[in-house]
Amino acid sequence: MGASASPLPPGIDISSPRAGARNRNRHLPDYAPVARLPRRRWTGMAIVFVLWLFAAARPAAAQQAAQSTVSAGTPELAGALTGDAWREALVPLETMPVQDYGYIRSGYTFGENHLRAIGGKSTLDGMGPLASVIWLMANPEKAAATPIIKIVRPEVGELFGAKRISLNQYLDPTNHARLVQMVQKDQEAFLRPANELEEQADHLENLERDWAIVPRAGSWLSPVEMAAEKQIGTADRRILTQWAALKAAIRANDPAAGGEAARELATAVRNAAVALRTPLPHLKLDVFYHRGKPFEVSAGLYLLAALFYGAAILFKRSRLGWAGYALMAAGFAEEAVGITARWILAGRAPLSNMYESFTFAVGGLILIALIFEAIWRTRLAGLGGSILGFVFMVLAHKLPIFKSEIQPLMPALQSSWLTYHVVVIMLSYSAFALSFFASIIYLAKDAMGGDQTALAPLRRLPTLQALDVFNYKIIAVGFPLLTLGIIFGAVWAATAWGRPWGFDPKETWSAITWLIYAIYLHARYLAGWQGRRAAYLALLGFAAVLFTYVGVNYLLPGLHSYASS
Repeated sequence: MGASASPLPPGIDISSPRAGARNRNRHLPDYAPVARLPRRRWTGMAIVFVLWLFAAARPAAAQQAAQSTVSAGTPELAGALTGDAWREALVPLETMPVQDYGYIRSGYTFGENHLRAIGGKSTLDGMGPLASVIWLMANPEKAAATPIIKIVRPEVGELFGAKRISLNQYLDPTNHARLVQMVQKDQEAFLRPANELEEQADHLENLERDWAIVPRAGSWLSPVEMAAEKQIGTADRRILTQWAALKAAIRANDPAAGGEAARELATAVRNAAVALRTPLPHLKLDVFYHRGKPFEVSAGLYLLAALFYGAAILFKRSRLGWAGYALMAAGFAEEAVGITARWILAGRAPLSNMYESFTFAVGGLILIALIFEAIWRTRLAGLGGSILGFVFMVLAHKLPIFKSEIQPLMPALQSSWLTYHVVVIMLSYSAFALSFFASIIYLAKDAMGGDQTALAPLRRLPTLQALDVFNYKIIAVGFPLLTLGIIFGAVWAATAWGRPWGFDPKETWSAITWLIYAIYLHARYLAGWQGRRAAYLALLGFAAVLFTYVGVNYLLPGLHSYASS
């Protein structure tokens, strides 16, 4: 029978196969109709779910980052200072003041810094950083037999037959002689790894000597150093007594006695410091910063933001873009917490070494991306900022050239002009990093067919003209900042070294970088350089930025070489 013999109910559209399938289902009485949520509601629910998932996982992620464990695999460590009883017993020592590297830090931070210096991780077979170093100090013979020292260079590991060795293995005359022979054969390749290995062994061997918990007007003393003193005061003797009681409780595996000794020791150290009128830092903030790891948490937020921005561009969903913006803003807030905490703990602007200036530059990168997104809403600044923010933050915590320990400020850096110079310079580098991303995207899209490319992800990115204009706007922001930063640097050099300019390698390459971006702006404004040529010139400028910031410190030593420390 023809279709006209069975007319469709009014309101049914059969203009598409999917619509026809839905209409046919309406005539199946044996099945209940399926309720479908609108796409917008699905998108909103997905955003809420991912945000909730990250919020729920954040404490576990931070704890896992803090609990990256060295697995020594020795039977002596089985059950050592683990369990709730010992964790509770050692809590008073977490905020106990300890002098380390010229700063008064919390016991927790001392444990994390020294354990990482020895083994590259922050825990030992399930023990937290503080419990780990206290166990090592209380059991020196077992500590010397524990394979905790990390070997980075594979050839050195083959010499010892392991990736981790004990102090006894390092001090063994045969192994030591073989290591010396390896260095003599090729100093360029093995001198630095050998020196690093010696530093790790020295950290472990002198762990208790570095445990400076006896307050003094200048440099604090460790119990080992204090025991050699001819006259010991009442307050100092109390500290030594409680420290000895704590070590005895640890060796006896008595958490009740250990908890009592820990409380008495923390009180004694704090009272002795107060009696000497020693200004104590914010020790609870110190523990919060090192345990919470705000920079690493911000990296996770930047990664999520990049995924949402990528999905927003790919699927053309504005709400996904706003979710990416919110995540990037949350990451920036988390990073701002970390920078503020370091500022308070160090008592200075956190800009004195490569780690501090690099993390600050990442924050500047995200801030510029947030401002550009709020004004132009291209999603390109958000995508580039979140991707680069994640990558740069991972590099800051994985590359050995970045040292995250808070160190005292060198005399040459004790100037307010340092803050002005570095802040403005690093903000300019942040803008140039976004320009680098835009140039890469422009060249990739141009090479794959331009705006008419067959690749859907590239086709849904902004047009080549929009990318070119975005690149120009970013450089137009970064160039004045770079100029101002160089001027501030000259003023700082005049106060620190008695001359504003001396053609130091860092100064010379800063001028080269400035010249490249000046040529970019000049060529664009007067000669009409746009598109591919402008993108290549922007890449050349960022290559000069990287060499000025990193390469000069290691390849062309000069007055600015302190930046690599």
